[in-house]
Amino acid sequence: MHTILFSVLCILPYVIAQNSTVLYSIYPWLRLPPTPQFSSSPLSSHSVQINDILIWYSVYGSKEGIPVLFLHGGFAHSDYWALQVEQLKSSYTCILMDSRGHGRSTMSSANITYDLMTSDVVALLNHLGIQRTHLVGWSDGAIIGLNLAMKYPNKLSSLFAFAANYIPSGTKDVFASSVFTAFFARTQVEYQALNPMKKNYPNLYNNLTTMWATLPNWSQEDFAKIDKNLPVWIVDGDHEEAIFPDQPNTMTSWIPQAGELILPRTSHFAFIQDPELFTVSLARFLTEASCFECNSTTLIQSSAINIFYACIHKCVFLALFIQLIDFFC
Repeated sequence: MHTILFSVLCILPYVIAQNSTVLYSIYPWLRLPPTPQFSSSPLSSHSVQINDILIWYSVYGSKEGIPVLFLHGGFAHSDYWALQVEQLKSSYTCILMDSRGHGRSTMSSANITYDLMTSDVVALLNHLGIQRTHLVGWSDGAIIGLNLAMKYPNKLSSLFAFAANYIPSGTKDVFASSVFTAFFARTQVEYQALNPMKKNYPNLYNNLTTMWATLPNWSQEDFAKIDKNLPVWIVDGDHEEAIFPDQPNTMTSWIPQAGELILPRTSHFAFIQDPELFTVSLARFLTEASCFECNSTTLIQSSAINIFYACIHKCVFLALFIQLIDFFC
C-alpha cells in the first residue's frame, strides 16, 4: 500500500504538468506565458530626463526605418513587446519606453494620469527628434495612444490599440481573474528587479488603481477629435478578462475609419498567448498604414508631376504648332 501511494505521489507532478499542458492547449486564454525576452541587443537604450522623471527607452532595428512606438500596459514594462519587436525590427525602427513609475522609469509625487503619461510620450518623441510615429499600445498603452490621437493628432501616423476601454465601467474585476492574479504577482517581482525606486511599488499600485477608478472617461465627442485620415485598428481578444466587449465595439463605431479585430482564443495577453497571430495581424496593419501614408503622399506628388509634365507637353506642342503656321503662312 505504501509502495503504491509513494508511486502515485512520484508521478503526480508529471500528471499535473501534462494535464496543464493539455488544458492550456485547449484553453490558451487561461495561461499567462512567461515574460518575453529579447534575443538581440538594442541599437541604444537610455534613461532621459522627461518632465519631472527619468524615462527609460530602447531602440531596435534601423535608425533610418519607419518609427513604431510600443507602449505597454499597467504594472508591466517594455520587455513584454519583445516577441513583436524581434519580428518587426528588420522593417521598422522600434522604440520602446517604460511608462512613468514602470519598469526602469522613475515616478514623482505627481498623481499618474493618462494626460501626464501622454505628455511623457510627446516629450520623448521630441527628444528623439521623431515628428510622427506609428503607435502600438496595449491596455494603458492603448489608452495613451487614443489620448494622443485626440490631443496630439500630428504626432501619429497610425494607431493599433489593443485591449483599451473608454470608461471606467467598461472594465471587469481583474482581481477575480487567475491570469491577472499571476500577472500582478509576476510584475511585482519584476518591478523589484528593474526599477531604481524598488520600495515605491505600493505607491505605483495606489496611483494606478485610483486612476483606473476614474479614467479614462470619454464620450463620442472625444473620439470625434481623432483625425478621420488616421489609420486605426481597435483590437481585443475574444476571451478578454479585463474589458467588456461593448468597449471595442463602441469605440470602433465612433471612429469612422477604424477597423475592429477580435483575436480568437486569446485574452488581455494575446500578444504572448498567440504571438504569431498577433504579430502577423500587427504587421499587416503597419503595412497597410504605411502604404496609406506613403500612397497619399505619392499620389499627390505623382499627380502634381503628371500635371507638370502634361503642361510642358502641351506648351511644347503649342509652340511647335505656332512655328509651323508661321513657316507655311
